[in-house]
Amino acid sequence: MTSSQTLFLADRGGRIVDDLIAHFGDYTAECDAFDRSLCLADAADRGLLRVSGADATAFLHNQFSTNVSALLPGHGQYSTYNSPKGRMLASLFLWRSADDANIPVFFILLAADLVETIRKRLSMYVLRSKVTLEDVSASYAFLGLCGADAVFARAQACLGLDSFPKLHCVQTQNDIAIATLSPTRLLLTLPLETLPAHWHTFSQSTHPAGRYLWRRATILDGIPLITAATADRLIPQSANWDALGGLDFQKGCYPGQEIIARTRYLGRIKERLYLARCEEEAAFTVGTPLYSPAFGEQACGLIVNTAPDRQGQIMLVSFQTTAADSPIHVARPDGPMLTLLPLPYELPADETVNRVKM
Repeated sequence: MTSSQTLFLADRGGRIVDDLIAHFGDYTAECDAFDRSLCLADAADRGLLRVSGADATAFLHNQFSTNVSALLPGHGQYSTYNSPKGRMLASLFLWRSADDANIPVFFILLAADLVETIRKRLSMYVLRSKVTLEDVSASYAFLGLCGADAVFARAQACLGLDSFPKLHCVQTQNDIAIATLSPTRLLLTLPLETLPAHWHTFSQSTHPAGRYLWRRATILDGIPLITAATADRLIPQSANWDALGGLDFQKGCYPGQEIIARTRYLGRIKERLYLARCEEEAAFTVGTPLYSPAFGEQACGLIVNTAPDRQGQIMLVSFQTTAADSPIHVARPDGPMLTLLPLPYELPADETVNRVKM
C-alpha cells in the first residue's frame, strides 16, 4: 500500500519506483547537490516506536545494548536489540523526549519493515512493568536534510534555529523533532498533517531528493540499517556497532550480552562492515551473498545496505576479515568485483582491518 507521504511527494514531482519515492527526476543531479549544497530527502524507510511509563527507562535499559539509564532528555544514542544468541534483530536510534518531566518518554527509530516485529517482541517482556509500547509510524512524516559539507550551518538557516543540536541529540521546534544522526544527516520527524506546510517551506532553500539519496548518504556515513532481510544474521561487531558507540560493555545484562562480550574479550572479531562500490549496472539487493577466493564456493559475507550511485551501486557489506586482502565478488564466486573504500570512522585500534584508499 502506497503511503500518504509517498503520494504527497509524487504530486510534487517525486518518481515512484517499487512503491517509494526513488528520486525527483534526475538522480545524478541529486548526488551533485548533496556534494555542494543541502538536500531535502524522503526518509520514510524508517518507522517509530513510542515507549512511555514509569518503568520505561529500566525496561529499555534491560533490553538494549547501551546505557539507556544514563540517557538525558533531548539526547539520543545508537543502540541495538539482539537475540539471545547475540545477533542483531534491529539497529536503533533511540532518544529520550525533552518533554518527559514526570514520566519517561522514549522514541525508537528503526527500519520500517521491522517495527511491528520488534514491538511485538518487546511487548512479550513488559509483563507487569508500567510501560506502554506504541507504533506511531503512521502519525508522522520522515524527511532528511543531508549534505556532504557544512550541513549544520545550512540546515540551521533552513530550519530557523537559534542554536543547533549536538551530534546524537534531538531538538524539538515547531512540532518537528530534529535528530542529528551524523555530521552529514539530520532526520526531521513531523506530524503527518503538517507535511504540506513544512515541505513547502523547506524546499524553498533545498534540493528535493528521493529515498535513494537518503540511503546513499546513510551508507557513506558507514552506519548500517538492519532490515527484515538482514535481521538475526549479524552480531553487532560485524556491523561495526562498537565503533559507532552502539555497545556498552560496562552496563550489565541484556539479550545476547554474554556472546557479544565474549566476542570482544575472548576472541578476535572475525567479520567487519566495509564500505564498497560495485561498478556493475545490475542492481544487487540486500542480503546478496559475497564470495572470495580465500573461501572458495562458500560465501564469506553479505550485502547489508545498498543504494544507486552515479554509476553502479554504493554498499555496506559485512564479510570475513581474512578475505579483506583478496577480491570480493557479488552473488557468485565469479561475480562482479567490489572496490573497498575508506570508512569515515576508525575501528577499535587492535581490530582495524585493511581498507583500500580512495
